[in-house]
Amino acid sequence: MIYEFLAKAIGSLGAVHARQLAAVAVNVAGKVSSAQPSPLLARHVMGLVFPSPLGLAAGFDKHGKHFMSLPLIGFGFAEIGSVTPLPEAERSVGLHAVSLNISRYRLPHPIPLGVSISMNRATPPAAMAHDYLKCFLGVQHVADYVTLNLGPRAGPDLHLPENTKVLREIFHAIKRVQEALSVTNGKRIPIAVKIDQVRGNTRVLINDVLEYGFDGIVLSGSTACLAQVANYLNGQMPIISVGGICTAQEAKERLDAGASLLQIYSGLVASGPKLVRKINKQLSS
Repeated sequence: MIYEFLAKAIGSLGAVHARQLAAVAVNVAGKVSSAQPSPLLARHVMGLVFPSPLGLAAGFDKHGKHFMSLPLIGFGFAEIGSVTPLPEAERSVGLHAVSLNISRYRLPHPIPLGVSISMNRATPPAAMAHDYLKCFLGVQHVADYVTLNLGPRAGPDLHLPENTKVLREIFHAIKRVQEALSVTNGKRIPIAVKIDQVRGNTRVLINDVLEYGFDGIVLSGSTACLAQVANYLNGQMPIISVGGICTAQEAKERLDAGASLLQIYSGLVASGPKLVRKINKQLSS
């Protein structure tokens, strides 16, 4: 109750302040509790083991500073970022700073660590593949998986049909490097692609993701939209469902609709760390 009261009051000052409150609560909770998910919740997805299907969405821990507190409050994985090559105000401190932050975490990580990567807003289309490659190469040694974020809402949007050629250039370049690194390093880094259904062109994007042989989709949208995509994919690729999961019941509905994994953000900000425990309990009952 105290957290919800503070969240409501501070949230009136803006989303940034609300996220900062939640980050403080997460770090404090990580110091005073150890909420291990039931072994029944473990999932094998994209070649990785997830202690729980519940993860933290990108955007909350943009710079990789809070990761070590997350397994202690029950998260089964986390995605940091999105990371851009160069710093951008209120978006990313840049690749160098983020890679330095997360390089301090000992391997193997207690839960899978995903890193969302993107391009800088000012990058011209001809150089976008370079931005993604730079980020991928900069985090691949410390990430358990990587997500390709197809552009910020206030910037270039690779969801749009007119950007299909550029997107396929990015996909081709990233896949080539992924395969080369799997040979030279003996470790294959799974790659997911984030698709926001609100932006449209979803079916074409999914077909491209399948064609290039990526490992998963991070799908933003409602439960009904998720069910449609899961039906279309018919098990060809795992789906990580994100967006609008604020209760344990909503989390269960997403899994029932075809998601392999879940990510929360706004629900955590609104309800605090106790929501993680509630969701894990609901999913294991």
